[in-house]
Amino acid sequence: MDRTALRDELLAEARARGFSGAGIASVRPFRRIRARALAAIAEGRMATMTWYSPERVEASTDLSRRHPWARSLLALAWPYPPASVPGAPAPPAAPGRPRGRFAAYACLTGPGGGAVDYHDHLAAACDGLVEWLRERAGPVRAHRFVDHGWAIDRAVAERAGLGFAGKNACLLTREAGSYVLLAEVLLSLPLPSSAPSRRGCGNCHACLPACPTGAITAPGVIDSRRCISYLTIEHRGAIPVEMRPLIGTWAFGCDLCQEACPVNSRLAPGGLDPGGPGTAGGPVPHPDLVDCLELDEEEFRRRFRRTAVWRTGRAGLARNAAIALGNAGDRGALPPLRRAADGDPDPVVREAAAWAITRLESV
Repeated sequence: MDRTALRDELLAEARARGFSGAGIASVRPFRRIRARALAAIAEGRMATMTWYSPERVEASTDLSRRHPWARSLLALAWPYPPASVPGAPAPPAAPGRPRGRFAAYACLTGPGGGAVDYHDHLAAACDGLVEWLRERAGPVRAHRFVDHGWAIDRAVAERAGLGFAGKNACLLTREAGSYVLLAEVLLSLPLPSSAPSRRGCGNCHACLPACPTGAITAPGVIDSRRCISYLTIEHRGAIPVEMRPLIGTWAFGCDLCQEACPVNSRLAPGGLDPGGPGTAGGPVPHPDLVDCLELDEEEFRRRFRRTAVWRTGRAGLARNAAIALGNAGDRGALPPLRRAADGDPDPVVREAAAWAITRLESV
């Protein structure tokens, strides 16, 4: 079997199936990344994400320890459209119903047009690719990682030549900029490695001042404690008061550093249709914040169960929506905020709504 030819066929098949980038990396340990990740934990930059433990870092940066049968790593990048195109006007909102923002990746849709969780979407795509490989090469053992697996996604992608890490710590690919979701598949089949990328950001630092919270403390260094994505998704409990005005109207995640990147202005896929503000069919780029605030558990489950927004929980989304309403500056949102401050079942949501009321009443 010509392993180089098989590798090239596999990478071509990956692109034919919708992946924007694909490459092969060796399974040797990621020692430099291990040191950086352990330093981030030791310095407290991973905040309350206790799941990101030293044990996880050790396992993720030496995959062959847990999977001694592995001989190569298939790295994959799936493109997704940005939620906002630079220069495009903000979509209109009805009085008293300000629209917030969801990170673009949360608005991923499946082949039928319905909302999907990117974990499920990429897992199915990876599994289909592995089945194709088995048809060509016979029995191949495989293990995939889609974000929640123990692998260092960006480091694998860099080694496999998919792109390079930007100063905002996002992977910048040749095909779609940083608007990509990453996945990896360990293979028992030894395949020749792809050439790693030798590119970089050069003198550009547009992403650093674009972060309103100063979470990018140095090129490639993110302090999660100040990151809007962390605060609106991973953080549990009350968001620190000093950070709230800086969050703006983000209700889930943040794309500001990506939107500021000139590489993305050239390479990112076309933007999402801003559409309407309703989330009845799942996440939308510019959701109705009052709607997000007032969802009960049952309705939250119905709308977001199989989407990325599920991660934050009903109370987390309502907390974020309350803060975003306080920042939106529309006093017409005071009645729903007062209802939340008086009657939401979660004390964190009630406190966030009270904060937003005070903020709006001072406008």
